Formats: sequence, structure tokens, C-alpha cells
Amino acid sequence: GAESTKIVSGTSMPAAYLEFARQYGERSVSIPLTVGWTRDDRASALIPTNGRLQRVQTEWGVGGDTRYLRANYQFQQYIPLNKQFTLAFNSDLGWGKGLGGRPFPVFKNFFGGGLGSVRGFEQGTLGSRDITGAFIGGPKKVALNAEILAPFPGAGNDRTLRVFGFVDAGNVYGETDKLDAGTLRASVGVGLSWLSPVG
Repeated sequence: GAESTKIVSGTSMPAAYLEFARQYGERSVSIPLTVGWTRDDRASALIPTNGRLQRVQTEWGVGGDTRYLRANYQFQQYIPLNKQFTLAFNSDLGWGKGLGGRPFPVFKNFFGGGLGSVRGFEQGTLGSRDITGAFIGGPKKVALNAEILAPFPGAGNDRTLRVFGFVDAGNVYGETDKLDAGTLRASVGVGLSWLSPVG
């Protein structure tokens, strides 16, 4: 692929983006090679009750202004406990590194917190901030989730309306930060999932 990224400075621009523009100019070009692999044997992609999903995505910036490696691995496992209850596990791991003495591109950072990551935290608020206080994500990400799902009481075996309890943990780290289980942020809670005909 070929990418052209333009950073337009403004009063609310995170300092990390301005620093990237200072080093490489407001417009930068990247030529990434991407390779992905997915294996999905879940019983349903929308309402899974058993099976496993594995997904690997890698990206290598081989040309242009940026030089980097970026990889993402996701693993999901669904275990039926009986006709109504399902145990679900999810892990989402990300890793990135700048190459050739160049920093990892800030606009390739991973983000954590919120739906699809660590619930109970605002979207994209895990990890460090820059000097302006903006959340900028990071090149390393860990997100771990465990759920127990059941049909909504009174809904019978209709799995489009479900209740669940969850435990989430994760965080986002800088390029030089070490992954430390003691720094993971965690949350626990209950939720309602409704898969309607329109979304």
C-alpha cells in the first residue's frame, strides 16, 4: 500500500503530532506491506456460543518517511456451559517498533479503554498522555476480557437479547515501556447486549 498523512496544526493538536510534523514535515508518505491471517470456527459471527477465532495482522513500513513494524494478535474462545450460559474469553495484543533509528509513527499507535477494549474506562483513555494532556495511545497494547453470557430473563432461547457479566484488564504502553502485569487497569461489571435488525 501507499499512505500519505497530513498533519494540520491547530490549538487542540496533541504535542506528539506536532513533534512528528516537526521531524518529518506536515505531510509524510509511507509504503506499508501488510499481511494478515484469520481462522474462525465460531458457530456464529454475530451471536457465538462456541468455537474459536484467531486473527493476526502485521504491517511493515518499508519505504517513505517512516520505518516501523506493527503487529496485532486477537484470540477469542467461546465455551458453552449449557443451553443458556456461555463463557467467553478474548485477548487482543498489539506491538509496534520504529526501525532505522526512527520513532514509531504516532498515528499508528494502539488505543485502549472503552467498548471493544477495557470497559468501564472512557474510550481511548488508557496509556500515557503527552505534555498537552492528550491521550495519544502507544505502540504496545494488552486487552484481556472474560464474560459469562445468558439470554435475557423471559426471552427464552432468543440470543439476540442477552445479559452478561464481565471482567476486563489491559493497558497501553510506550515504545520503551516494559509490559508489567502490575500496571494493568481492570474493571468488572454487568451489561445488556441487544442485536437488533438495524445494528
